[in-house]
Amino acid sequence: STCQLKTQGTSIHWETWDKETIRLVQTLTQRETVLFIADARITFDSFRNCMTATATSKTIITLNPGSDVILKLHPSIYFSVDSISDVLTVEKLKARSQEHAEVFHCIIFGFITSLEINSSISKVIRKRCAKCKFRINEESQTCSNDACPNQGQQLQATEGFDLLVDISDHTGTVQSCNLAGTVAEKTLGCKVKEFLRLSESQRTTLKWKFLLERCKIYLKVFPSARSRSGMRASILSCALADPVEVKQNFASFVV
Repeated sequence: STCQLKTQGTSIHWETWDKETIRLVQTLTQRETVLFIADARITFDSFRNCMTATATSKTIITLNPGSDVILKLHPSIYFSVDSISDVLTVEKLKARSQEHAEVFHCIIFGFITSLEINSSISKVIRKRCAKCKFRINEESQTCSNDACPNQGQQLQATEGFDLLVDISDHTGTVQSCNLAGTVAEKTLGCKVKEFLRLSESQRTTLKWKFLLERCKIYLKVFPSARSRSGMRASILSCALADPVEVKQNFASFVV
């Protein structure tokens, strides 16, 4: 099996002959899946005149790794939010996503207008397979990835926040933005175990901390054929905004 992998604007030819890896690749969604590949064999293909990566018995493939995993395994490729400086309104964000079918990053000074942390725990915290990071089927308590290298063995799972939130400003709303993992922990100010100990009233207080205040939100926006809007957004960082910074940035939108 062969395919082209996109890597920061360029691409590399990827080859794999292992049945399990081939089945795994066939389950991936184009433009929506991030792969962290370790210990692949890199060679120059004179026929294609390009570099080729080949999976071997030592190759480890991690699907959709969290930023903390990437930082631990390879600090040099960690994307820092400090490098994002493009401030957009929701209206301009939507326009850009329609004009260019590529991933981009931006800052929104807006409000979180939907944050359902009062919902059932299964809608706030998701279990994922410790091996491949796919979701755990809540009913069968098995990994949802048929090609998972841990299939047939004792299930090893991790728990993490996995929320969908709406972000709004004076120009509109971006619906169902993903707020997950360590980003959610930093935003909410608590880890999963601490959150599980909160009472209903404490969760409500935590929720309104964001619903009432304008936040500075860093977003990664990417195309999605499955979304009605044609795009999806993931929150990279979210914190209460500095009023002076908000005023300075909104002044630039005034004609």
